[in-house]
Amino acid sequence: MASAVPPSQKPRINKFSGVLLIAFIVGLYFFQNKAVMPFVEGVVESDAFDSANSEITEKDRSALALTHCVEFVRDNLGLDHILQFGNDDSKAWEVASGRYLVSSYVLEQDEAGKQVRKNFACNVQYTGGDEMDQDNWTLQGLDIRDI
Repeated sequence: MASAVPPSQKPRINKFSGVLLIAFIVGLYFFQNKAVMPFVEGVVESDAFDSANSEITEKDRSALALTHCVEFVRDNLGLDHILQFGNDDSKAWEVASGRYLVSSYVLEQDEAGKQVRKNFACNVQYTGGDEMDQDNWTLQGLDIRDI
């Protein structure tokens, strides 16, 4: 019975292939222990996962985050526009310790009197203190898009 692969195209086994395989596995082991694991440990120990401040994490402030985000949007768009904020599609999530992601929309009246809907996403951080005070919230990011 003839083989399916012609004799000239049979794979050649290199006498160093076993040694190269072992060297590759040892190299991966050292790469994981000296590069990957210190990076992962650094990320885990960073402030992104820090929930030591119990004052910030003891209650949900999603509704307040929405209120302050609306004020940040109002400041960004300016007071010379007529704005109407929507509440039916508004969502707010606590992402991390005191950080909130807010998604909603605003109806802005243009020069012709037509209302234009703009969706916005806002990332706010509660820094502590009086939660009703706008100065105790920082704007981490704001994205406003026309529909």
